[in-house]
Amino acid sequence: MARELVGLKVKIGLKPNGHAKYPNFNVLGTVSSSTMDWSRYIDVFGLGWHYDKTSGHKEETVDSPHGQQYGVLIVPEAFADEAELEFSDTCEIIEEAELETFYEEKAHAHEPDEDIDEHILAAIKAKQDVGVALTPQQIKALDLEDDTPGIKKNKNKIFADFIVKRGVTIKKNAKKV
Repeated sequence: MARELVGLKVKIGLKPNGHAKYPNFNVLGTVSSSTMDWSRYIDVFGLGWHYDKTSGHKEETVDSPHGQQYGVLIVPEAFADEAELEFSDTCEIIEEAELETFYEEKAHAHEPDEDIDEHILAAIKAKQDVGVALTPQQIKALDLEDDTPGIKKNKNKIFADFIVKRGVTIKKNAKKV
């Protein structure tokens, strides 16, 4: 069965030195009982950070004032519940639809549709140019849906592909009313 996670939208401010100011997630019981730093915890038990790439700390947008940037964590529900309670001014659990929109329109919109290995494709093209038949492996390398290196679908760009690739589901009705 797939792990069930939730989306946690985090408002990231700036410290006086200009570095990002994250909530101190180390104070959360789920993190402190794991004996690891929160920055490691979110990668081990969740799917890490997904930052808004459309506006950073230096830009001023409707969604993100100057000096602030949003990021989303995809984490276990217990972590998200504790974070939302402890850091209510900066953390908010979001439903799957909002998570998907943020992921695709803010965090990963800049990514290419395909992962392309130019070296492999150049070798395949050279064989085709001289009329040499391709091997079954090289034919797979040209199939977008096959994971053989060559040209393949970027499974990090679209949220649905990403969560399937990572073997997780997003909890329905995670947001407390």
